[in-house]
Amino acid sequence: MRFSLHDHFMFDISLKLLLRRLGMLFGLYMLLRVVFYLLNYSTFAEAGFGTTLLAFLHGLRFDVAAIFAVNSLFILLSLFPVGNTLNPTYQRALKWIFILSNLPFIALALVDVEFFKFIGRRSSNEIFAITDDIIEQFGQLVTYYWYLILGFAVLIYALAKVYPKTGQQASKATQPNVWLRGVRLILVAGFIVLGIRGGLQLKPLRPSHAFVLEPAALGHLTLNSPFTFIKGIGQTKLEEKRYFTSDDALLNAMEFAPGAYAAQDGPIKKDNVVILILESFAAEYVGALNHGQGYTPFLDSLATEGILFRNAFANGRKSIEALPSILAGVPSLMLEPFITSPYQANNVYGLGTLLQQQNYKTAMFHGAANGSMGFNDFSRRAGVQQYFGMDEYPEQLRKNDFDGQWGIFDEPYLQYVSKQLTEFEKPFMATIFTLSSHQPYTIPDKYKNTFPKGELEIHESIGYADYALKEFFQSAAKQPWYHNTLFIITADHTQKSINPAYQNELGHYRVPLLLFHPARRLPRINPDKVAQHADIPATVVDYLNLPTDKLLPFGHSLLDDNFGGHAIFFNGNAYVLVQPNVVAELKANDAVSFYTFSDLAPSPTTEPKAAQKLKALLQYFNNGMVNNRLYFD
Repeated sequence: MRFSLHDHFMFDISLKLLLRRLGMLFGLYMLLRVVFYLLNYSTFAEAGFGTTLLAFLHGLRFDVAAIFAVNSLFILLSLFPVGNTLNPTYQRALKWIFILSNLPFIALALVDVEFFKFIGRRSSNEIFAITDDIIEQFGQLVTYYWYLILGFAVLIYALAKVYPKTGQQASKATQPNVWLRGVRLILVAGFIVLGIRGGLQLKPLRPSHAFVLEPAALGHLTLNSPFTFIKGIGQTKLEEKRYFTSDDALLNAMEFAPGAYAAQDGPIKKDNVVILILESFAAEYVGALNHGQGYTPFLDSLATEGILFRNAFANGRKSIEALPSILAGVPSLMLEPFITSPYQANNVYGLGTLLQQQNYKTAMFHGAANGSMGFNDFSRRAGVQQYFGMDEYPEQLRKNDFDGQWGIFDEPYLQYVSKQLTEFEKPFMATIFTLSSHQPYTIPDKYKNTFPKGELEIHESIGYADYALKEFFQSAAKQPWYHNTLFIITADHTQKSINPAYQNELGHYRVPLLLFHPARRLPRINPDKVAQHADIPATVVDYLNLPTDKLLPFGHSLLDDNFGGHAIFFNGNAYVLVQPNVVAELKANDAVSFYTFSDLAPSPTTEPKAAQKLKALLQYFNNGMVNNRLYFD
């Protein structure tokens, strides 16, 4: 085969054009990483300059994989072996393919700059789970995040303007022979596959490979959103685990007895149960958890009359992950929320189901649009008989009480709930989910400048929501059902942070969890024990003296002072088990790290019992989900 200087010249033009165009994308990805770092600086603040720089450099490996995956068609067409690929018409078509291929992924990367604050990890295909909510709230999201829209428009315009073009001489030149171009295409295709795979290692590149630096949070900086999104497509099936070969060994490692509550001493209490889930009430905002420095004076006062757990954790980072934990004891241990996962139809015995069997009326209240985050469907699966959304709110009041964005303001909505509960047949269990402290943190005009502005935009709305909670309790206290009710108050997840004490792996999950009964003295319990959302079903069962064998092993009754407590969550890269004396972290390669609970410093000693417990809980979760066998027969 003859290889002429002319052929070499043409090969050089095509390859240089392609490299310049891809190089422009690498620069864009790095710019987006810089923006992500600056707007989420608190997450990475504890990392030194040198380590942060390494995270940026390590990110190039993931950029190669994402850029090659997104642009594989464009790359192959740029070096197509047949036809004149340097023809102006062909080049214009290539430009459109280039822009349209990259446009959605640039948008995703920009969205993640802010969405990361809510979920604590790069987006995966889980974003499909909230598509309906995004469409419904599109107007207010555009208004609130206008700067992302503007940034997106600027980036796409710049991409189109600086897109490298062929020179006039090159566009008129003759293409090299087909054989040479064919060999070139095969070689380039091989490099594309290698780049997407991440190298020659045994396993293809995956998100867990980004978490090689300390602090581990830098892994989120190393990653890019297009990569995590692409990797999430089709990766919904959990991997079954085989750490333990027998049920007895598994149960012993989990410290769980399935029949612990199967037979109870004494009659069922028949008290009402009200579970209040406060939107975005991070522990950081609660004065009673921060030496009086906070924005929740009423919740602080209630804490002096009840039991406020000082080391309480959410089992996830999103609202959609909170409800399964709180109502069914199902923690969020996979990338996709249980409510939208392939396992959403699995058998679940929710708290509502258990209480219905004892003739309780069960209901859920959420002032947002009906169907929001699938709460109505899941609550029904958890045994909740009646769902009250915005559609059920009195139409004549809706116009004045609508916040213009998500739903009904907390104060009028909680007053409505109080009246509804008074009309319920007793006993009842009600779950109430607030919303005013959700972005964009809207409060009624009449309360503007009433509550402390604080240092973050959410702080004022936290003050308003706390005030609405106070008004609810004042109204409820006048009702006949109030003095026969156990109140459980918690938050769905954390939110924006300004306190360095909470800007760490555990701080991202710390929420208040309060038990309060206006007329009964609760047992003496250590408020420093570790608590979590998944403990709530077992706590209600224990308090009511309810006989059941349908509790999951992830949670324990908070009334059991013989158990020091634990919390479990998945941070997108590793599974974390928090216990009073040690934090265990299990990574995808089955390596376990240990940290001290107080300061998250690496533990000088291993804790094999904690490692076994974490592995047992993960095996139980994964295998139970895959085989739809979460409950022992």
